[in-house]
Amino acid sequence: MNDAFLKSYQTLREVYVNGAFSSIALNKTLYNCKNRDRALITKLVYGVLDNDIRLSYIISKYVRKFPKGDALLFLKIGVYCLTDLSLPVYAVVNDVAELSKLSGDRHIVGFVNATLKAVSQNAKQPVEYPTDPDEYLSVRYSYPVWAVKKLVKDYGRDTAAAIVSHSAENKAVARFVYPTTAEQILQRYGIHAENTCFDDAYFVKGSLPSDSADCTFQSLSSIAIARICARSTPQSGTFLDCCAAPGGKSVYVKQLKPDLQVTSCDIHPHRVALIESYAHRMKVEIETVCRDMSVFYAEWQRSFDTVLCDVPCSGFGVLDNRPDIKLFRENKDISELMKLQYSILNNCAEYVKVGGNLIYSTCTIFDNENGQNVRKFLKEHPDFTYGEILLPEISSADRRGFYQFLPHKEGMQGFFVAVLKKIR
Repeated sequence: MNDAFLKSYQTLREVYVNGAFSSIALNKTLYNCKNRDRALITKLVYGVLDNDIRLSYIISKYVRKFPKGDALLFLKIGVYCLTDLSLPVYAVVNDVAELSKLSGDRHIVGFVNATLKAVSQNAKQPVEYPTDPDEYLSVRYSYPVWAVKKLVKDYGRDTAAAIVSHSAENKAVARFVYPTTAEQILQRYGIHAENTCFDDAYFVKGSLPSDSADCTFQSLSSIAIARICARSTPQSGTFLDCCAAPGGKSVYVKQLKPDLQVTSCDIHPHRVALIESYAHRMKVEIETVCRDMSVFYAEWQRSFDTVLCDVPCSGFGVLDNRPDIKLFRENKDISELMKLQYSILNNCAEYVKVGGNLIYSTCTIFDNENGQNVRKFLKEHPDFTYGEILLPEISSADRRGFYQFLPHKEGMQGFFVAVLKKIR
């Protein structure tokens, strides 16, 4: 049996059946597999998840009754290999048919084998996608149709199409604590690096020491938010990070301004432990607290120069490394998320000093969770107004009161940030 196919199937089953996060499930798999298989397993897992809707649509054209469970998963793996990868057709059909024997059902084996043979005859031919504009975008780019409709409403059809069709390179970003260059990174760590818009962050290819305090993996969006927070806070001021785990922004803010008093919170003890572990590795001292940030704590009232509300969200700005979000998130989830987001924002406004800043951010691209929440907040809080995003590295966002980052425009993950200043 093809071991890469087997490991991919086991990983995908963890996601589809048990609801595991794709990145966590894949990392566990890669830790216990042969080096030669890692690239193919990664390609298969992310490829199947990212193309789930399109693969199901193609399969539906070749079957009388749409399959379920393992039979469907076997077919998704096979169809993805046939339509998107340059693998020998006969090998794909045979290997996936062999894989399907895990079902213990000879009828499933025969069904998978026959279906893949039929698909293979037309695998490189253009797919006839739905003619409805929203359904076309949904199927062609494997984007939930409800999410397509929201994007069309928020941005118009052209921008919505650009968002859903954008294919990120998913490059790893490493941040280095001490000034360095791409050449020095190559010499010290043996990996290739490319410049980003931030002088301490690089796109890297390869692994870095997991226990090093000199460097860490951190997304460009996280780096941007941390820099905005640090620049919005006085040199010896107070900073509260409300939904902080795993701690990347809290730690970076402290590194950017060592004299700041940084308080880092999360609602679950195990997530607070992640913050503490990360801060310990990076040799940074911050205060960690386990608290529900939708609940008011009187001792914190008007105590912080800057409060960051990087709230739980739908996550549609980070699909490049979390394609499973498209599988499980539903339209009805958005309204519940908005209530939670607003309760955190509304509550944490009480912790901001007069003249201080409340910074609201998400890693999503829907206006409901972003601009709508902020507009409602400002309408109900006349003691706040828009402040300034201080981010000279990205001119389109710098000095704005709020900004929506879109992957196809800035080449970063999709995220939103607003700076709200307490004026009285």
